[in-house]
Amino acid sequence: MLPPSLSNLNSFGDVAAEDDAVLDYFLKTEAVSRIQKNDVCLVLGRKGAGKTALVRYFAEGAGAGTARSISLRGYPWNVHASRIDRGASDIEAYVSSWRYLICLEAALLAYGKAQPDLPRAKALKQFLDVNYGGVTPTLADILKPPKLRVKGTSFEPEVLGFKIGSIDFERKTDDLGLGAELKALSDLLLATAIELAESAGLPCLALHFDELDQGLATLDDHRARMLTGLILAAREVRQATAKSKIIVNSVIYLRSDLWDDLKFSDKNKISETVTLHLEWTPQTLLELVNERLRFKLASEASWESVTTDSLMRGSQTKWNHILARTFLRPRDVIKFLNAALEQEANGAAVTS
Repeated sequence: MLPPSLSNLNSFGDVAAEDDAVLDYFLKTEAVSRIQKNDVCLVLGRKGAGKTALVRYFAEGAGAGTARSISLRGYPWNVHASRIDRGASDIEAYVSSWRYLICLEAALLAYGKAQPDLPRAKALKQFLDVNYGGVTPTLADILKPPKLRVKGTSFEPEVLGFKIGSIDFERKTDDLGLGAELKALSDLLLATAIELAESAGLPCLALHFDELDQGLATLDDHRARMLTGLILAAREVRQATAKSKIIVNSVIYLRSDLWDDLKFSDKNKISETVTLHLEWTPQTLLELVNERLRFKLASEASWESVTTDSLMRGSQTKWNHILARTFLRPRDVIKFLNAALEQEANGAAVTS
């Protein structure tokens, strides 16, 4: 049998995880283990560091059934911007609306796995039918209605002993407080999510928020407050279910530079307790390349088996030459290797 050869390889994969068959050769790192244990609710990494690959692994692979990918690509930020809690501080003005969105998404995930004839499932369906016209609202739909109707449904939250008939997202005064009303409704949805998940035998419910930085070069103050609200809401829900039978964990995937630009009082505490910094080393990047070679060529294939020991320009190994030009990012390494394959296919001499 001939040894594995790069001449039999067309590509190392697509540089964009959303377009790649990344689950066929996904590399399980320490980051995977920490997220699986629900140890983190914030994953930070540079662009191209592999955040979307992690989201796909949990939503489509190992976590399928208990996890859902929440892509913010094309999200109606302008609509959400009007769902502000005027009774809260500037930093916490969007915590209530994000908390409602998280709890509803968790309930939808659990509803999809539970028996539809359960009382909690019927109550949730009635609420969804009344407010969204069905049980499959899109992410963009969740905060779109100017008012949520709860009177006449099985979801009738109370605030200060009074039942709420509806929740007006577009009120101009704080009155009783949008935050208090939304929290009461969110608590009901969270309890529903937990009960339905337990009935379906699910170990946990995980929401993975990705592509928050789509089309975003820098943060203005308004978007910064909204991102902060999402992070704080995710932590609140995680803490609220930490001792329950079903943990509801929202994992926020965010570019490191955007996180650096955020300013709020609990930032350091979150960094030190529930944050994962997604970083790669020369060794883990080599393992990533070897995983792809084994899948695409042969089970015994490895970087060492398809390259020679000759040095680049007499001083660097081929692997170190690649690392020096790719900033320790998977996307850059794959792009570099694909370019080398393309040059070879076009008849150019591959670096030797």
